Parts: sequence; C-alpha cells; structure tokens
Amino acid sequence: MLVPGVAAAATPTITESFSPASVALNGTSTLTFAIDNSQDTLVHAISFDDALPTGVQIVPGSQKTTCVGLPPSAGSGDLAFTGTVPPMSTCTVSATAQGAQAGHWDDPVSVTVDLGSVNTDASIDVVAPPSISAAFGTSLLGLDGTTTLTFTITNPNPSFSLSGVGVTDTLPAGLVIAGQPSNTCGGSVAGDPGSNNVGLSDGQIPPASNCAVSAAVAATGTGALTDMTTQVFSTEGGIGNTASAGLTVIGAPTVSLLSPVGGRTYAFGQRVRADYSCADDPYGPGISSCAGDVANGALIDTSKAGAHTFTVTAMSRDGGVDTEIAFYTVAPDNRFTVGRGHVRPDGSVGYTIRVPGPGAVTVVESVGARTFARGQATARRAGNVRLKLRPAASGRLAVQQGHVKRVSVTVAFTPRGGTRAEKRFSFAA
Repeated sequence: MLVPGVAAAATPTITESFSPASVALNGTSTLTFAIDNSQDTLVHAISFDDALPTGVQIVPGSQKTTCVGLPPSAGSGDLAFTGTVPPMSTCTVSATAQGAQAGHWDDPVSVTVDLGSVNTDASIDVVAPPSISAAFGTSLLGLDGTTTLTFTITNPNPSFSLSGVGVTDTLPAGLVIAGQPSNTCGGSVAGDPGSNNVGLSDGQIPPASNCAVSAAVAATGTGALTDMTTQVFSTEGGIGNTASAGLTVIGAPTVSLLSPVGGRTYAFGQRVRADYSCADDPYGPGISSCAGDVANGALIDTSKAGAHTFTVTAMSRDGGVDTEIAFYTVAPDNRFTVGRGHVRPDGSVGYTIRVPGPGAVTVVESVGARTFARGQATARRAGNVRLKLRPAASGRLAVQQGHVKRVSVTVAFTPRGGTRAEKRFSFAA
C-alpha cells in the first residue's frame, strides 16, 4: 500500500551466474549471486537456500559474501545466506562450484526479499572427458610379422562436442610403426614408419560418437609386450583415461646341430652319429616336427668322399620354421691292402698293393736304420698297383752272403686330395 508523500521502495535486482558456464568434469566454476540495491535508499533483508542440481557441488569452505550478515553456510549440495543489503549499494554471495556429474544443469533459485521473493536462474555445462581403448589385431604374432594397433576414442557426452582431442603413444621395445597411420578423428596424426611413436592432436568428436586412429606395427623383438597410451584429453572435457593392449610376439623355433660338425673333415667310412635337437620359442605353441637327413642318433653317410651337407629343419605348431645346415667333408678313401712280398735270389722284392682310387703309392724297405730299397708308383684308378724293388749293390751282396736276416717294410698310400695311410710289416730275407 502506498503512503501519500512517500516514494515506493525499489526491489533489489538479483542475478545468479556460473563463471565459467562450462567446465570439465570435476572442474570448478564460481557461483555468484549479485544483489544490486543501488537504486534504493532503504535496507532490504535478503535470504535464500540454493539446493544445487545433482551434477554440481559446493567446494567446502569456499563460500563468502560482501553483504551484511553472517557468512553463507554451505554443504556439498546447497548454499544458503541470510542478511541485508545496505541502501544505495551492491553486494555478492559466492562460492566455488565443482562439476561432479556430466550434463547440462539448471539452478533456479527463489530469493526472499523482505516479505516478497525474486526468482533467478543460472545454468552450467559439465563436460565429461573423452575415453580411449586400445587393441591389437591379434594376440599372437610371429617375429617380423605385422598387425594393426587401433585406438578408439569415445565422446560420452550426449549433447556436447569435444575439440582439441589428443593422445600420444610410445610403443614398447620390440614394435615399430610399419605404415602411415589412419585417422577418423580429424585433426592431425603423427607416426612415421620405423618410429615407435604415434599420436593424435586437435581431434574433434561429435556428441555420443567415437573415432579411431590405427597404425600397422611390425614385431622386431619377441616376448609378452604391453602398449600403454598417455591420458587422452580434450579442450572441453579435460583429461580422460589411459589405454593399454597386450601382444605376444613369438620367435621362430631353433635347431641345435652338434654333429656332424660344420667345416670338419671326416675319414672315409668313419662312424659319425647325428646329434641334433629342436626347441620352440618360450612363448610359442611347441614343436610339431624336428627332422634331419637321418634320425637323431643314426649314422651319417661317410661312404662317399667329397663335400657333403647335413640339414635339420624344425617346425612349430604355428608354422614357424628354422633350418640349420652343416657343411662337412669326407676325405678320400685311403684304405688299401698289400700282398706279401717275395724275395728273389737277386734281392729284389715284388709287391702288389690294392688301392681304392687314384693316388700315390710308396714302398720303403729297411734293415735296421738303413734304407734297403725304395720304390713308388702312381695309381690312376682303383685296382692293383705292382712295384718291384731292387736293393742297391751292397744290399744285394748282403742278402746273398746271408748277412740280412729280416727286412722291414713300410707301404704308404696317399689318395688324391686325401691323407696318407701306412702299413708296416717285415719278412725274412
């Protein structure tokens, strides 16, 4: 009711605001009630109890006021104040609000002014960060093989787009980028072939959508490998989670070949047994076959002179293969036989030597430490070689006079390209 001669009181204006009006999840904004009584000469009583929406909470101890009255009271979900605003002045009641749940949140408040009320309202957007997951195209990969590593980035906000989306990833030792990465997230993607880094910057994701960054990776080392990204982030939603993915890189099986020994020369007909084994990579599924030119423990072929190879191949159950080859030589056959020599009245002796192939034959007769007679021949093929040795004149005379009782004989055969073999015997003169 108006009193004659007295001007009507002007109701203060009350403005509620969040600054900033959009925050990342768990980010903070200043909630302010600005009370303007600059147009009135009267004091006004002010009170309100703001029950904040579900997604917004007051940071304890952050409330304050420039109005007259007790400090504002606050719980995690409300802000209350009772006091006055002086004439011809303005004052504020404020607190720090935290975005506790993603969404668009309206905060309507009814403020009691004297015996009436003034309604005010403000809203705040709380934006969730992007989330990321990582996956390899397979869980098992052979050494030097390739697979795909894919990062899927999701915008969980039903109403807000995300910009400035970024993430980086350093591959574990044993993996390298094998091709230029692909990208459906916009922005730019980094990842040079041969390097171990891939990353996204300045990506954009519409509301309730996802995108992907993929790169081919090659295995350069073996073992159980784990890839982990940095935290994904965006301009509006802040920092999100990390992502990890596991991959086991399996090496090829291995062959251990102990016999025959590579580079070694074996005697013709020598008994040499194969000695080998096969093993799969520690992370592999096991050996499916391990086979050599002969079975492990069996005799290898030394019946042919010349260069030979012995091969062992291992195969794992996942198709991995390893082959080892030993290059060895079998010396030419130097085995020979000698027919008994016959001493003739003139002191000469005839010998028949049967040889296995071409080579040189020598026969030396001696009496004590003295050489009695010497002869040599060349065999052009396998067969008999005949040599007739005649002693020197002094030797013949010694035989005829009966001074020589026994003659020692050394017969040697050196096969072409082979090693010398000897036989020794003696006979009565």
